[in-house]
Amino acid sequence: MIRLVASDIDGTLVPDGTDRIDPEMMDVIRGLKEKGIVFAGASGRQFLSMQKLFGPVWEDIYYITDNGSVLRDATTIYRQHVIPKQLLFELIRDAKRLPGCDIMLCSVDCAYCEEYSEMFYWLRDSYKFNIRVLGDFETRLQDDIVKMSIYQKDHAEETVNAWFAPKWRHQFKIASAGTMWMDIVEPDADKGSSLRDLQIQLGISKEETMVFGDNLNDIGMLEAAAESYAIGSAREEVRQAARHVAPPLSENGETQVLKELLRSLS
Repeated sequence: MIRLVASDIDGTLVPDGTDRIDPEMMDVIRGLKEKGIVFAGASGRQFLSMQKLFGPVWEDIYYITDNGSVLRDATTIYRQHVIPKQLLFELIRDAKRLPGCDIMLCSVDCAYCEEYSEMFYWLRDSYKFNIRVLGDFETRLQDDIVKMSIYQKDHAEETVNAWFAPKWRHQFKIASAGTMWMDIVEPDADKGSSLRDLQIQLGISKEETMVFGDNLNDIGMLEAAAESYAIGSAREEVRQAARHVAPPLSENGETQVLKELLRSLS
């Protein structure tokens, strides 16, 4: 029997960079809770953005935020992975050499960029991030950072993989989080490892876990669940890694699967 459902957000539950979640999902999450099934949102987003997205049920779920760097519930942080400052500043210097890219740094409570930009306004207005313009990172940054993101509007993965990723992938996990984003986290931080930590904490097995995802940074999470679903619009690598393929996001595929799960339990 399923006791834990974990879901990616962008590209799986909402169109990338929006807050347009299927309103039925709130009733589905309530229904899961009534059946004793835990729901966890797993995203590259920060906690505040996810809290706003899940609105009326935000206190009832678990959160895997910042691409797996933070595991928490509504009030308590259970685990976080911090990027060492010296290595962080080296990463930043290299990322600034990438053409047409912008950089976001994420602490547990706030995101930072160096200047007002297209990325800043999109994160603030669409993702609903708590984000601040800090100025020069190396002289002004004080917070511990759990994730660094590189943004480029059209070819983020191609640009980062040209030389930046080969240089740094032996020290960090670097993964696509959408067409415009490449996320960089500590080597033992990802959605899959955080999901396994949550399973241990709740006493829930892989066989009792259902997962939904669409992008490369979801594969570790899919591997941690016996019932794994790629959304129909997912990347081919994700479809190959998943046990099932759900209808696409445009048809609210995850909602359909979870409603069927609830019907089967009634």
